[in-house]
Amino acid sequence: MNTPDIVDPVLGLIDWIAAARERGEPDPQTATLATVDPAFARPSVRTISVQIDTDSLVFFVNAHTGKGQQLQWHPYVALCFFWHGVQQQITVEGVVEALDAVDADRLWAQRSRDSQLTARSSQQQAVFGDPEAFRQRREQERHSYDFEHVPRPAHWVGYRLLPTRLEFWAAGWHRQHPRWLFERAPDGGWQSSVQEP
Repeated sequence: MNTPDIVDPVLGLIDWIAAARERGEPDPQTATLATVDPAFARPSVRTISVQIDTDSLVFFVNAHTGKGQQLQWHPYVALCFFWHGVQQQITVEGVVEALDAVDADRLWAQRSRDSQLTARSSQQQAVFGDPEAFRQRREQERHSYDFEHVPRPAHWVGYRLLPTRLEFWAAGWHRQHPRWLFERAPDGGWQSSVQEP
């Protein structure tokens, strides 16, 4: 991957995800999401699945969970994609905006049926979950929508990430890890720089 030739870093990120998939990475669209808890002024982090919508990154969260509430209070986030097999990483910082219902439903429909049923059955906000109760809820959801469209729950909110900073990292010889940094310029374009290892 000839990283210095990247003009649009968001498209470059999408290209890297596709390349990681082609090279055998099992879940190339999995990333670590960091949010801010404004009540305690501390970061919170977890792993999520990111979807590609044309030239942007989107993801769904349960509005009742910690991350769902944090995104409502404080829209600044960071994402980290790391592909161990190819020894590449991209970090993304920016602001999220909630998708409208039409876009959220369109992207929800692109998720696998298993993912949709699991999301509808999940009670992530529960402090202590009951695995058997979850299995029963999921089986009930499966029967309710057998051979039918699985609707998006109202509390599953889609967010689009509007990046302001991306850093591409690739492993090199003898721990020489070059980094290519892209930051949003005042005119809306991108400023780039190379950080030597």
